[in-house]
Amino acid sequence: MTTAARYAIIRFLPYAQTEEFANVGVVLHASATGAFIFRLNPKWRRIGAFFDTLDRQVFNAARKDFEVEILRITALAEATPAWGGRAFDELVRPRESLFRFSPVRAVMTDDVEATLDALYERYVEHMFATAEYQEVLLDRALRGVFRHEGLAGRYRKTTLGTDAVRFPVPFAEVGADGIVRRVIKPLHLAQGDPIRVLDHGNQWIGRLRHLQRQLALPAVLLPVQQPEAHADNVGAFEEVRQGLIEAGAQVVPVTDQRAILDFARAA
Repeated sequence: MTTAARYAIIRFLPYAQTEEFANVGVVLHASATGAFIFRLNPKWRRIGAFFDTLDRQVFNAARKDFEVEILRITALAEATPAWGGRAFDELVRPRESLFRFSPVRAVMTDDVEATLDALYERYVEHMFATAEYQEVLLDRALRGVFRHEGLAGRYRKTTLGTDAVRFPVPFAEVGADGIVRRVIKPLHLAQGDPIRVLDHGNQWIGRLRHLQRQLALPAVLLPVQQPEAHADNVGAFEEVRQGLIEAGAQVVPVTDQRAILDFARAA
């Protein structure tokens, strides 16, 4: 049964003076079913990336206290469903605290747990910011560079592959005979999860190998958004980078504008 639910985003705001915050969770209440559930991010790494001068222990202690309080309120609401709406309103009311809440929002749902997960993935994990989404931004930035350098007319969008398997690339130099000579494809390989790095990288390794088997592989440059030197996903990135090179591509950091322009300008 589809029903209405209310939810609020949980925000961590350690410095009230600057009003900066990080989304760390979601709380949801559906009065028709009595569901009062929440999901809270326990990871320091994400918070540390937002607030690099904050003491980790401050966050850990505050999170534990907040989690105890929200568990107490949700348990009371489950025991007395009629009280759930008032409990939700009390929980999310504006207050001076390290943990605060966004304005309350409404959503229709037929599965409160799945809806909570979807909201959490959107507002906390940023699942909308997929590798493909990030690559659109990289493409846009590179297109601006090409326009500034007088190369915009030389490269255009096209598709590569065979009739059975085709995929788009944002920058391709196509000769008068219709043959693709050079390809530039920015890749986002800095996802926090190593599995996502491998999945996305292996997708492009497979595409390049398909071209190697079926066609003459054009010159391919892959400017990559790579992880920080000591990030957990560095090993996955290095594995993918080596695989892309073995599949016939040149791989450079997306920040190496000189290497990208040298490739783009080559005869």
